[in-house]
Amino acid sequence: MFLNIIIGQIAILFLITIIGMIAAKYKVITEEVKNGLATIIFNITLPFLILTSVSGIELNKEILNNCIYVFSFSVVAIILLYFTGNITSKILRLSESKNKIHVLSTMFGNVAFLGYPLFSALFPGGEGLLYAIIFHFTQDLFIWTIGIFIFNRSADSKISGNLKHLLNPNTISFALGVLLLIFGFKVPEFIFKPLSGLGNTTIYLAMLYIGAVLAQNPMISAFKKTEIYFFSFNKLIFIPFLMILIIKLISEWFGLEIGNIAKTVLIMQASMPSMTMIVVLAKKFGSDDIYATENLFLSTILCIATLPFIYFLIQIL
Repeated sequence: MFLNIIIGQIAILFLITIIGMIAAKYKVITEEVKNGLATIIFNITLPFLILTSVSGIELNKEILNNCIYVFSFSVVAIILLYFTGNITSKILRLSESKNKIHVLSTMFGNVAFLGYPLFSALFPGGEGLLYAIIFHFTQDLFIWTIGIFIFNRSADSKISGNLKHLLNPNTISFALGVLLLIFGFKVPEFIFKPLSGLGNTTIYLAMLYIGAVLAQNPMISAFKKTEIYFFSFNKLIFIPFLMILIIKLISEWFGLEIGNIAKTVLIMQASMPSMTMIVVLAKKFGSDDIYATENLFLSTILCIATLPFIYFLIQIL
């Protein structure tokens, strides 16, 4: 039954994505509007979604343990994605500019703009979003250190400067939400309700934004490139399947009890399509941004089928 729910939620999200694509094609969502959407999501609605979701959870020992497990296995997943991207890049003999994009697109998924709306809808109590945020934070640690290094190996790029990106409205909201959670402070209803409502608009705004991004360029060429199918298979199926087996084996060997919501969110975050930020960074560092956009486009289309499939595997294995 829950599989029907996830299929239904993904269908809803991608219907909104299609609306975003159509709106962008007909210039209802212009480039300026698209950038404005991203700013509103990142600086207003997403921080309130995080704050109200995290602070509304009933904290217990099980959730604390799950948070530790999610962080630890997130590191494992991202490292596996890195090595898988490197290996397939060498097998495919990609050029240097494509190699960078292939590796980074494999490593980093759309865990915020797609992951947050999905898990907010699937697990309304906020616990799912908490684990999604932990995975996102772990990914950010990698992208603003190793990710920038891969993009910018020959340039003078200081890690301390890149790490400043970790301090943003979303991490601040997460920290504030955790403090409210730890101290058991409940935000008054007349404040909580409008902030929560504003935060929930992230689900729709984010999917409109993704649709507008996908509509930017004609991406028919993506369907003709073998390397993108390799990347998509690794990102959407192979590594998530491997993570299911790793978590199962480690849990049995060491007697770990990982909650089903935590395990589901962790593995599905690892199976998200390519991260939108890779396209932005590719443009910034003069890399192959067309290839990055093709990766984003095809993997996002394919995840309509692969996310329910991965969820099904999580439940039966």
